[in-house]
Formats: sequence, C-alpha cells, structure tokens
Amino acid sequence: MKIYTSYWAMVRNFPKNLVGLNTTVWPPKWRPFGEDKRGVWVIDCPPLKPGKEYEGLCNGKCLPPHPDECAFLKAYYDQLCKLDFNDFLQSLEKLKLRFCEGEALDDVDFALIVYEPLYKKCSERQELQKWLRENGIEVEEWQK
Repeated sequence: MKIYTSYWAMVRNFPKNLVGLNTTVWPPKWRPFGEDKRGVWVIDCPPLKPGKEYEGLCNGKCLPPHPDECAFLKAYYDQLCKLDFNDFLQSLEKLKLRFCEGEALDDVDFALIVYEPLYKKCSERQELQKWLRENGIEVEEWQK
C-alpha cells in the first residue's frame, strides 16, 4: 500500500486500485463520493479535513501565496499532528482489505485529495506530505 497526494482534477485519471480520500471541506459538485462508472472510489476522510475552527483563516487571495506564513496551513498542520498516526495507518490497512476483497483487487493505494494543482504551493498538500514523512511514510504526488 502506497499513499500519494493528488488533487480533484486528477481523480478522473485514477486507476481502479487507487482510492481517493477527500481531505477538503467541500468536494466539487461534479464528483460525488462513492464509486464512479469506471469503478474508481472516492470516500470522505474526516480526520484529514480542516476543522471548522479554521474557517476564515484563508480566503485564497494571498498574492503571492506564502505557505510558510499562512495561519490556516499552520493550524491545519497542528491538527494533523494531534492525530494518532498509528490509528490512522491501521484504519487505512482495514480499508485496504475491504477494497481488496470487495473489488477483487490484489493491492490498493490511497491518494489524499486536495483542491489545488501541484504548481500551487499554498495548499494543504505540503502539510499532509510533511506529516506523513515525519511519521516515516514516503509520499509523492500521484502522476498518471
């Protein structure tokens, strides 16, 4: 099992064995949760979604964006650090087994989905990657 980061526009290119985990407050209207006609799943991941207490910390209008100075990203990273990482990994392992059995797959990988494409540096992507790496997980951006 590998863990990637990706963004919503790439979901349409995911293979069947890559399960998307929504980390955004609101997913786009064009892609509801569940299985699509290609057999690709996207499910909500509440532990990795920004808390409601962070609303208003980012309006997305930083020009230019400065991720190192963003109050929202700092608060989001603190939220991630409060999670029990071993519990998170165990829940992914259980989810992997359910998908392997239910979809007759040999292996399943996960993609943590954010809104921003890779070229936009002011994104939760960097905080997710940092958190995973600090917990010993190699993570990279999923490429088609």
